[in-house]
Amino acid sequence: MTRRDLEHSRANDLLHQLTHGVYAGTGLPQEPEAEPVHALLQGLTESTSRVVSFETAGRLWGLIPGEVGAPLHISSPAGGPRVQRPHLVVGHRITVPGQFVLELGGIRVTSPAWTWLDLALEGPTGPKGPRGGEVERAVILGDQVVRRPRGEYGETGGQLASIAELREVVRARGRTRGIRGVREALGLIREGVDSPQESRLRYFMHLAGLPEPLVNPVIRHPSGYPWFEPDLAITAFRVAIQYEGEKFHSTPHSVRKDVRRSEIAEQLGWIEVRITADHMADQGRRAIQRIQRALIHQGWRPETPTTHR
Repeated sequence: MTRRDLEHSRANDLLHQLTHGVYAGTGLPQEPEAEPVHALLQGLTESTSRVVSFETAGRLWGLIPGEVGAPLHISSPAGGPRVQRPHLVVGHRITVPGQFVLELGGIRVTSPAWTWLDLALEGPTGPKGPRGGEVERAVILGDQVVRRPRGEYGETGGQLASIAELREVVRARGRTRGIRGVREALGLIREGVDSPQESRLRYFMHLAGLPEPLVNPVIRHPSGYPWFEPDLAITAFRVAIQYEGEKFHSTPHSVRKDVRRSEIAEQLGWIEVRITADHMADQGRRAIQRIQRALIHQGWRPETPTTHR
Protein backbone atom coordinates (compact mmCIF):
# COMPACT_ATOMS: atom_id res chain seq x y z
CA MET A 1 0.00 0.00 0.00
CA THR A 2 1.39 3.41 -0.96
CA ARG A 3 1.44 6.35 1.45
CA ARG A 4 -1.31 7.98 -0.65
CA ASP A 5 -3.48 4.85 -0.38
CA LEU A 6 -2.86 4.76 3.35
CA GLU A 7 -3.84 8.40 3.84
CA HIS A 8 -6.95 7.91 1.70
CA SER A 9 -8.02 4.84 3.70
CA ARG A 10 -7.52 6.59 7.03
CA ALA A 11 -9.33 9.72 5.86
CA ASN A 12 -12.33 7.63 4.83
CA ASP A 13 -12.35 5.54 8.04
CA LEU A 14 -11.38 2.39 6.15
CA LEU A 15 -8.35 1.81 8.38
CA HIS A 16 -7.53 2.59 11.98
CA GLN A 17 -4.07 2.70 13.50
CA LEU A 18 -3.27 -0.02 16.05
CA THR A 19 0.28 1.12 16.79
CA HIS A 20 3.07 2.89 14.93
CA GLY A 21 3.23 1.42 11.43
CA VAL A 22 0.45 -1.11 12.01
CA TYR A 23 -3.12 -0.63 10.73
CA ALA A 24 -6.28 -2.74 10.59
CA GLY A 25 -9.46 -2.47 8.58
CA THR A 26 -12.42 -0.94 10.38
CA GLY A 27 -14.66 -3.65 8.92
CA LEU A 28 -13.17 -6.34 11.16
CA PRO A 29 -15.79 -7.91 13.45
CA GLN A 30 -15.72 -6.38 16.87
CA GLU A 31 -15.40 -8.66 19.88
CA PRO A 32 -15.27 -7.28 23.42
CA GLU A 33 -11.84 -7.21 25.11
CA ALA A 34 -10.10 -9.64 22.74
CA GLU A 35 -10.69 -7.64 19.54
CA PRO A 36 -7.93 -4.99 19.94
CA VAL A 37 -5.25 -7.61 20.65
CA HIS A 38 -6.58 -9.95 17.97
CA ALA A 39 -6.56 -7.15 15.40
CA LEU A 40 -3.07 -6.06 16.44
CA LEU A 41 -1.69 -9.59 16.05
CA GLN A 42 -3.35 -9.84 12.64
CA GLY A 43 -1.89 -6.49 11.62
CA LEU A 44 1.60 -7.47 12.75
CA THR A 45 1.66 -10.79 10.87
CA GLU A 46 -0.76 -10.58 7.94
CA SER A 47 0.92 -10.72 4.50
CA THR A 48 4.36 -10.83 6.15
CA SER A 49 6.90 -13.48 7.09
CA ARG A 50 6.40 -12.58 10.77
CA VAL A 51 4.71 -14.99 13.15
CA VAL A 52 3.31 -14.82 16.69
CA SER A 53 5.62 -16.82 18.97
CA PHE A 54 6.96 -17.55 22.47
CA GLU A 55 4.70 -16.51 25.40
CA THR A 56 2.04 -14.99 23.14
CA ALA A 57 1.76 -18.20 21.11
CA GLY A 58 1.78 -20.17 24.36
CA ARG A 59 -1.25 -18.23 25.61
CA LEU A 60 -3.05 -18.61 22.28
CA TRP A 61 -2.59 -22.40 22.45
CA GLY A 62 -3.48 -22.56 26.16
CA LEU A 63 -0.02 -23.72 27.26
CA ILE A 64 0.39 -20.65 29.47
CA PRO A 65 -2.53 -19.48 31.64
CA GLY A 66 -3.93 -15.99 31.33
CA GLU A 67 -5.18 -13.61 28.67
CA VAL A 68 -3.13 -12.63 25.64
CA GLY A 69 -1.70 -9.16 26.16
CA ALA A 70 1.37 -6.96 26.03
CA PRO A 71 4.17 -7.52 25.57
CA LEU A 72 3.35 -9.42 22.38
CA HIS A 73 6.07 -11.74 21.05
CA ILE A 74 6.67 -11.68 17.29
CA SER A 75 9.35 -13.64 15.43
CA SER A 76 10.87 -12.38 12.18
CA PRO A 77 13.20 -14.33 9.87
CA ALA A 78 16.85 -14.32 10.90
CA GLY A 79 18.85 -11.68 9.07
CA GLY A 80 15.86 -9.45 8.42
CA PRO A 81 14.42 -6.48 10.31
CA ARG A 82 12.93 -7.18 13.72
CA VAL A 83 9.65 -5.58 14.75
CA GLN A 84 10.05 -3.80 18.07
CA ARG A 85 7.56 -1.59 19.91
CA PRO A 86 8.62 -0.60 23.47
CA HIS A 87 6.22 -1.99 26.10
CA LEU A 88 4.02 -3.47 23.36
CA VAL A 89 5.99 -5.86 21.11
CA VAL A 90 9.06 -7.99 21.81
CA GLY A 91 10.75 -8.94 18.56
CA HIS A 92 12.73 -12.14 17.97
CA ARG A 93 14.95 -12.99 15.00
CA ILE A 94 14.47 -16.64 14.11
CA THR A 95 13.45 -18.35 10.91
CA VAL A 96 10.44 -20.60 11.53
CA PRO A 97 10.04 -23.23 8.77
CA GLY A 98 6.68 -23.04 7.03
CA GLN A 99 5.50 -26.44 8.26
CA PHE A 100 5.65 -25.09 11.82
CA VAL A 101 3.49 -22.02 11.13
CA LEU A 102 -0.29 -22.31 11.46
CA GLU A 103 -3.20 -19.90 11.24
CA LEU A 104 -5.31 -19.53 14.36
CA GLY A 105 -8.32 -17.24 14.03
CA GLY A 106 -6.66 -15.40 11.16
CA ILE A 107 -3.37 -14.97 13.05
CA ARG A 108 -0.08 -16.51 11.90
CA VAL A 109 1.27 -18.39 14.93
CA THR A 110 3.97 -20.96 15.60
CA SER A 111 2.63 -24.52 15.83
CA PRO A 112 2.10 -26.02 19.30
CA ALA A 113 5.24 -28.15 18.90
CA TRP A 114 7.42 -25.20 17.86
CA THR A 115 5.89 -23.06 20.60
CA TRP A 116 6.79 -25.77 23.13
CA LEU A 117 10.41 -25.64 21.98
CA ASP A 118 10.57 -21.83 22.06
CA LEU A 119 9.23 -21.77 25.61
CA ALA A 120 11.43 -24.63 26.79
CA LEU A 121 14.60 -23.01 25.45
CA GLU A 122 13.91 -19.62 27.02
CA GLY A 123 12.70 -21.01 30.36
CA PRO A 124 13.98 -19.83 33.74
CA THR A 125 16.95 -21.57 35.29
CA GLY A 126 16.20 -24.38 37.70
CA PRO A 127 17.71 -25.38 41.04
CA LYS A 128 20.44 -27.39 39.29
CA GLY A 129 21.43 -24.58 36.93
CA PRO A 130 20.25 -23.62 33.45
CA ARG A 131 20.20 -27.15 32.03
CA GLY A 132 18.20 -28.56 34.95
CA GLY A 133 15.68 -25.75 34.61
CA GLU A 134 15.34 -26.30 30.87
CA VAL A 135 14.72 -30.02 31.30
CA GLU A 136 12.07 -29.51 33.98
CA ARG A 137 10.28 -26.79 32.01
CA ALA A 138 10.45 -28.83 28.79
CA VAL A 139 8.93 -31.85 30.54
CA ILE A 140 6.10 -29.83 32.11
CA LEU A 141 5.20 -28.04 28.87
CA GLY A 142 5.72 -31.21 26.84
CA ASP A 143 3.29 -33.18 29.01
CA GLN A 144 0.74 -30.40 28.45
CA VAL A 145 1.13 -30.22 24.68
CA VAL A 146 0.79 -34.00 24.16
CA ARG A 147 -2.08 -34.41 26.63
CA ARG A 148 -5.40 -35.56 25.20
CA PRO A 149 -8.50 -33.80 26.62
CA ARG A 150 -10.53 -36.08 28.90
CA GLY A 151 -14.25 -36.31 28.26
CA GLU A 152 -14.95 -37.28 31.88
CA TYR A 153 -13.69 -33.80 32.87
CA GLY A 154 -15.95 -32.16 30.30
CA GLU A 155 -12.96 -31.38 28.08
CA THR A 156 -13.20 -31.31 24.30
CA GLY A 157 -10.79 -31.01 21.39
CA GLY A 158 -7.73 -33.02 20.50
CA GLN A 159 -4.07 -33.40 21.28
CA LEU A 160 -2.12 -30.25 20.38
CA ALA A 161 0.94 -32.20 19.21
CA SER A 162 2.38 -35.70 19.36
CA ILE A 163 5.72 -36.72 20.84
CA ALA A 164 6.85 -37.48 17.28
CA GLU A 165 6.10 -33.85 16.34
CA LEU A 166 8.16 -32.63 19.29
CA ARG A 167 11.08 -34.73 18.07
CA GLU A 168 10.64 -33.25 14.60
CA VAL A 169 10.90 -29.64 15.78
CA VAL A 170 13.99 -30.46 17.84
CA ARG A 171 15.63 -31.96 14.74
CA ALA A 172 14.61 -28.93 12.66
CA ARG A 173 15.99 -26.44 15.21
CA GLY A 174 19.45 -28.00 15.11
CA ARG A 175 22.23 -26.85 17.40
CA THR A 176 21.27 -24.00 19.68
CA ARG A 177 21.81 -23.06 23.30
CA GLY A 178 19.82 -25.30 25.65
CA ILE A 179 18.90 -27.93 23.06
CA ARG A 180 20.75 -30.71 24.93
CA GLY A 181 18.46 -30.29 27.92
CA VAL A 182 15.41 -30.31 25.67
CA ARG A 183 16.59 -33.53 24.01
CA GLU A 184 16.91 -35.07 27.47
CA ALA A 185 13.36 -33.95 28.28
CA LEU A 186 12.01 -35.64 25.14
CA GLY A 187 12.69 -39.02 26.71
CA LEU A 188 10.69 -38.06 29.82
CA ILE A 189 7.52 -36.60 28.26
CA ARG A 190 4.44 -38.80 28.62
CA GLU A 191 0.84 -38.60 27.44
CA GLY A 192 -2.00 -38.50 29.95
CA VAL A 193 -0.53 -36.26 32.67
CA ASP A 194 -3.32 -34.04 34.00
CA SER A 195 -1.46 -31.18 35.70
CA PRO A 196 1.90 -29.38 35.73
CA GLN A 197 2.43 -30.44 39.34
CA GLU A 198 2.10 -34.10 38.38
CA SER A 199 4.69 -33.48 35.66
CA ARG A 200 7.04 -31.89 38.21
CA LEU A 201 6.56 -34.83 40.55
CA ARG A 202 7.38 -37.30 37.78
CA TYR A 203 10.52 -35.32 36.95
CA PHE A 204 11.63 -35.20 40.59
CA MET A 205 11.11 -38.97 40.83
CA HIS A 206 13.36 -39.36 37.78
CA LEU A 207 16.08 -37.21 39.38
CA ALA A 208 15.86 -39.30 42.57
CA GLY A 209 16.31 -42.56 40.66
CA LEU A 210 12.89 -43.97 41.57
CA PRO A 211 11.06 -46.40 39.26
CA GLU A 212 9.14 -44.58 36.55
CA PRO A 213 5.41 -44.51 37.30
CA LEU A 214 2.62 -45.20 34.86
CA VAL A 215 0.29 -42.25 34.22
CA ASN A 216 -3.41 -42.65 35.09
CA PRO A 217 -3.40 -46.45 34.82
CA VAL A 218 -6.61 -48.37 35.51
CA ILE A 219 -6.03 -50.71 38.44
CA ARG A 220 -8.27 -53.75 38.22
CA HIS A 221 -9.64 -56.27 40.67
CA PRO A 222 -8.34 -59.83 40.07
CA SER A 223 -11.70 -60.49 38.39
CA GLY A 224 -10.85 -57.83 35.80
CA TYR A 225 -13.24 -55.16 37.09
CA PRO A 226 -11.69 -51.63 37.10
CA TRP A 227 -11.43 -50.48 40.72
CA PHE A 228 -9.48 -47.23 40.78
CA GLU A 229 -7.30 -44.95 38.65
CA PRO A 230 -4.44 -43.21 40.48
CA ASP A 231 -2.62 -40.21 39.04
CA LEU A 232 0.63 -42.20 39.01
CA ALA A 233 1.36 -45.82 39.86
CA ILE A 234 4.40 -48.06 40.23
CA THR A 235 2.57 -51.29 39.52
CA ALA A 236 5.47 -53.69 40.19
CA PHE A 237 5.38 -52.61 43.87
CA ARG A 238 1.70 -51.65 44.15
CA VAL A 239 2.36 -48.03 45.05
CA ALA A 240 -0.30 -45.53 43.94
CA ILE A 241 0.50 -41.81 44.00
CA GLN A 242 -2.16 -39.11 44.12
CA TYR A 243 -1.40 -35.42 43.71
CA GLU A 244 -4.02 -33.63 45.79
CA GLY A 245 -4.69 -30.21 44.28
CA GLU A 246 -6.76 -28.02 46.57
CA LYS A 247 -9.18 -27.02 43.81
CA PHE A 248 -10.30 -30.57 43.05
CA HIS A 249 -9.89 -32.39 46.36
CA SER A 250 -11.43 -30.09 48.99
CA THR A 251 -15.18 -30.54 48.44
CA PRO A 252 -17.14 -32.98 50.66
CA HIS A 253 -17.85 -35.18 47.63
CA SER A 254 -14.20 -35.34 46.58
CA VAL A 255 -13.07 -36.07 50.15
CA ARG A 256 -15.48 -39.03 50.40
CA LYS A 257 -14.36 -40.24 46.98
CA ASP A 258 -10.68 -40.02 47.99
CA VAL A 259 -11.30 -41.96 51.22
CA ARG A 260 -13.17 -44.67 49.32
CA ARG A 261 -10.34 -44.89 46.78
CA SER A 262 -7.80 -45.33 49.59
CA GLU A 263 -9.90 -48.13 51.08
CA ILE A 264 -10.07 -49.92 47.72
CA ALA A 265 -6.31 -49.57 47.21
CA GLU A 266 -5.67 -51.08 50.64
CA GLN A 267 -8.02 -54.00 49.93
CA LEU A 268 -6.01 -54.79 46.79
CA GLY A 269 -2.69 -54.70 48.62
CA TRP A 270 -1.65 -51.28 47.41
CA ILE A 271 -0.18 -48.36 49.36
CA GLU A 272 -1.52 -44.95 48.41
CA VAL A 273 0.81 -41.96 48.79
CA ARG A 274 -0.97 -38.60 48.80
CA ILE A 275 1.11 -35.59 47.80
CA THR A 276 0.24 -31.90 48.20
CA ALA A 277 1.95 -28.63 47.27
CA ASP A 278 3.56 -28.61 50.73
CA HIS A 279 5.63 -31.64 49.73
CA MET A 280 6.99 -30.15 46.49
CA ALA A 281 9.58 -27.65 47.71
CA ASP A 282 13.30 -28.31 47.26
CA GLN A 283 12.84 -30.54 44.19
CA GLY A 284 10.01 -32.40 45.90
CA ARG A 285 12.23 -33.62 48.75
CA ARG A 286 9.37 -34.51 51.12
CA ALA A 287 7.33 -36.06 48.30
CA ILE A 288 10.27 -38.25 47.28
CA GLN A 289 10.82 -39.35 50.89
CA ARG A 290 7.18 -40.39 51.21
CA ILE A 291 7.25 -42.35 47.95
CA GLN A 292 10.56 -44.01 48.87
CA ARG A 293 9.16 -45.17 52.23
CA ALA A 294 6.12 -46.68 50.51
CA LEU A 295 8.29 -48.44 47.92
CA ILE A 296 10.63 -49.88 50.53
CA HIS A 297 7.64 -51.10 52.55
CA GLN A 298 6.46 -52.89 49.40
CA GLY A 299 9.83 -54.57 48.83
CA TRP A 300 11.69 -52.14 46.57
CA ARG A 301 15.38 -51.47 47.00
CA PRO A 302 17.33 -48.73 45.22
CA GLU A 303 19.16 -51.26 43.07
CA THR A 304 15.92 -52.95 41.94
CA PRO A 305 15.86 -52.72 38.10
CA THR A 306 12.29 -51.57 37.45
CA THR A 307 11.28 -49.19 34.65
CA HIS A 308 7.78 -48.54 33.33
CA ARG A 309 7.13 -46.60 30.12
